[in-house]
Amino acid sequence: MRDPLIDAVRAFVDEEVNPVALSLEHADEYPHRLVARMRELGLFGCLVPRAYGGLGLSVRVYAGIIEELCRGWMSLAGVINSHTMMTLIVLDHGTEEQRRRFLPRFASGDQRGGLCLTEPHAGSDVQAIRTVALRRDDAYVVTGTKMFVTNGREGHAFALLALTDPAMSPRHRGMSCFIVEKGHPGLRVAKSLAKLGYKGVDTAELVFDDVLVPAANLVGGREGRGFAHVMSGLEAGRINIAARCVGVAQAAYEASLRHCRAHGPDPALADIAARVTAARLLTSWAADMKDRGDRCDLEAGMAKLYASESAQHVAGAALRIHGAAGQLESSALERHYRDTPLMIIGEGTNEIQRTLIARQLLERYGERPGALLLRDEGRDERRAMVLAVRQFVDKEIAPVVADHESAARYPDELVARLAELGIFGALIPAVYGGLALDAGTAVMIVEEVARGSATLASIVVAHLTASSAIARFATPAERERLLPPMSRAEMLGAVVTRGAITAGRTASGFTLSGAAPTVELAAHAAIFVVPTIADDRVVCFLVPRDAEGVRVDAPLGTIGTRGLERCDVVFRGARVAPESLLGGDAAAALTFMRLGTAATAVGVAQAAFEAALRYSRERVAFGKPICQHQAIQLKLADMATWTTAARLLTSQAADAAGDDAITAGMARIEASETAAMVTLEAMRIHGGYGYVSEFPVERYYRDAIGLVLKPLDNARERADVARMLASPAR
Repeated sequence: MRDPLIDAVRAFVDEEVNPVALSLEHADEYPHRLVARMRELGLFGCLVPRAYGGLGLSVRVYAGIIEELCRGWMSLAGVINSHTMMTLIVLDHGTEEQRRRFLPRFASGDQRGGLCLTEPHAGSDVQAIRTVALRRDDAYVVTGTKMFVTNGREGHAFALLALTDPAMSPRHRGMSCFIVEKGHPGLRVAKSLAKLGYKGVDTAELVFDDVLVPAANLVGGREGRGFAHVMSGLEAGRINIAARCVGVAQAAYEASLRHCRAHGPDPALADIAARVTAARLLTSWAADMKDRGDRCDLEAGMAKLYASESAQHVAGAALRIHGAAGQLESSALERHYRDTPLMIIGEGTNEIQRTLIARQLLERYGERPGALLLRDEGRDERRAMVLAVRQFVDKEIAPVVADHESAARYPDELVARLAELGIFGALIPAVYGGLALDAGTAVMIVEEVARGSATLASIVVAHLTASSAIARFATPAERERLLPPMSRAEMLGAVVTRGAITAGRTASGFTLSGAAPTVELAAHAAIFVVPTIADDRVVCFLVPRDAEGVRVDAPLGTIGTRGLERCDVVFRGARVAPESLLGGDAAAALTFMRLGTAATAVGVAQAAFEAALRYSRERVAFGKPICQHQAIQLKLADMATWTTAARLLTSQAADAAGDDAITAGMARIEASETAAMVTLEAMRIHGGYGYVSEFPVERYYRDAIGLVLKPLDNARERADVARMLASPAR
């Protein structure tokens, strides 16, 4: 349920921020009136518990508030974010006396501020700072310079990281954090910094010249713990950055959507929508972990990385959609384009972020199950079923898949074993012998199967698509006849996704004519689901393989998913009975093909990532494992992050979209493109060994390209999704 404060902030943005943001931003004017309104809304105390005068909101709700602010003007979030990180440092690590002294003032916004971390010579490498705080009686004397301090001129207090023991090794153990309040003559604003974007919020250089800070302001009351205090604050800071990116990208998407509705859809709109949605999901995922009290530095880093790169992509794509008009200063789009690079740099540059993500992947997770990784809070029965499939894949599929693949042999014995597990009846109601699983669980299972074999996963997806269409839209008699043997895989179903099939009425039913190229599983399917036009609408027919006029040609060789045995299927006046016409919407009948293909792509990407991770630990170059080389770490981070985003997008499409072809289409586009990228990067990491069949990476690379092409190629899918998004009916 959406928090009412998010709606209040949305109204504030629409009614008060949007009308003035353009003029304030171009004048680089601090938004005093808007900041006062944010104080009235209580936004400076979002994460402060009620006991200290705050709102006590969850991090997830806080992220939603930041998104809404940035949908209007990103600079407003900057006023809050640095302040919130300072607040959290006191909340999480301060003494009780410090909490009672500072937090009520922070929560009300009477005392606002930010972080003093970066120095002229020390950016992402926080351990390189030189600012010192030396004890003198009941105070510390602070000397140094801090750069890029948000709220530096307008703020009243700052969380400052300084060296209290410059000789300590490692250096971070000699760092402490202080709350430094303005008022001492030695603290001065050296200058405000002119910036590309992010205007209106003051960003300053602060000089500390023998500034006396009471010892009572040492966070936690003990020296040497400041580095950990600041790093924990940055978890929330990175979630904030990710939420900012979602808000800016959402604004650019909304502008592009309006343009497309006025001037016609642009295929780029599909990618924009997918990236915004996936970024929001990653941000919520990290925020949920923070709310549960779990360690989430990896997850917050992934959210920040993906969301910031996506915001930059979306801002550029939106400008291109608008053409020359997008670059005008009267357009908010040029502001979005100027604002987004900051998030790629802020809270640690993305290159440093990638290095941290890779190290955490190696240290924390290794090869932890991919599909389970994001759903630890899921239902026990779902987890148990997916884990059983994972164990089956590791024990029975992985050892033999290379032999099947090299021989392009249909994996009949593995199909039989999956049938014993009930997988082929996953979406069939229990009354017909199926498992009656929800689509979300089914796509998790498909991902795990695909991690072992994309061919086997494609067989499962084709059959589940056909069986779910029959379960939902066939007549009761047809369901009773077909579904029990289909649940046991005694009868396999396939789906026609290409070709021009025409339907004509006869006295006894219908006849179908046309050719369907490269139908997956055609060599083994007993029944086909065939979409076509009849009575001026798109419908689906159930066509038995042995129907008169149906011809299945010999299997075709393909670059990947060998053993799937694709065949051309020809309908020459094929006669079908009236009861073979499925009711309902034809697009809805085939939605699982998109979801299942997306899940297959995620499984292939996960398998390629796991292979690259293993190899990078084992392969030594220049005296150390290649996983310790930064170039490899950057690749591993992108591979894991983009795979995670695709998994979340696919999961959302399965769990919530129902028959929504838009979300399913977005998931398939994003997941298939991710699989193509990740498998190529895995090959790069393997070097020459990735190019030989001895290693599975070359198979992953070959398999991935086919996922870009089904059920529609990505160019057509983008065009269709963009058309549906831009439809006035939405």
